[in-house]
Amino acid sequence: MESCYYCLSVTASDYLWLLQDKALEITGEAIEEIENGFLIRTEKSKEYIEFLKAQFVSYAKEIEQIFGETVGLELSVSICENEDWIAKYRDSITPIECGRYYIHPSWYAKKNNKINVIIDPALAFGSGHHASTFGCLKALDALELQNKKVLDVGCGSGILSICAKKSGAIVWACDTDEVAVDSTKENMRKNGVVLDQVFLGSLHVIPQNKESFDIVLANLLADIIVALPLRDFVKKEGYLILSGILEKYLQKVLDKFKDFKVISQEINTEWVTLVLQK
Repeated sequence: MESCYYCLSVTASDYLWLLQDKALEITGEAIEEIENGFLIRTEKSKEYIEFLKAQFVSYAKEIEQIFGETVGLELSVSICENEDWIAKYRDSITPIECGRYYIHPSWYAKKNNKINVIIDPALAFGSGHHASTFGCLKALDALELQNKKVLDVGCGSGILSICAKKSGAIVWACDTDEVAVDSTKENMRKNGVVLDQVFLGSLHVIPQNKESFDIVLANLLADIIVALPLRDFVKKEGYLILSGILEKYLQKVLDKFKDFKVISQEINTEWVTLVLQK
């Protein structure tokens, strides 16, 4: 262990979760959440820190161009005396309880009378802490899943797929990010379950399965939700669970699915989760 390490602080006024996802993608290391931001600790060189800063500045500009809004990115670097900050970080990750589900890192004990799901912090999005993921967990908890066929579009860490599988569902999961697909498969093994299908790609890979799913999950950005042919894969009287939707884009999504019945609409810290029925 080196005597000192670099600590890069990343804060933002908006789109923080996208920056967090980017951090996990480019560093391959754990991050520690702080108010309105996160920390990256590393013993690598100053040049590496400068590389990370440039990556975040570039990515923030991309986000601003796509959404036409200010990210409010702020970066600062400090040199700190080394300590066992990996253990300290592990101690900062707390389990999540949502209805019948108990989501916890591998170093926490299981809970009796709960569906226990192990999700360790990793490269793919989805530990349950983000409001959009938590909203999907609540939506799953409210539905009968036994023997239902579920499609998780943009599965990330696999958290929602694994919860559905442990609730008795037949589960297909996909993601366009190879890291996410690998993460889902690794979390399957940690949880002792086998999803029925896990594949790289999106709906275009399974055109023959239109109108064959009882539940389609999509925890994505509003623009992606609107662009994808999600409705085509839901059975008549089946359900769409949609999240990752900022409140200001809610109407755009509702307009897209205006022929669906709104079963529930929940807003948590500006993130909306919808349950719609075909």
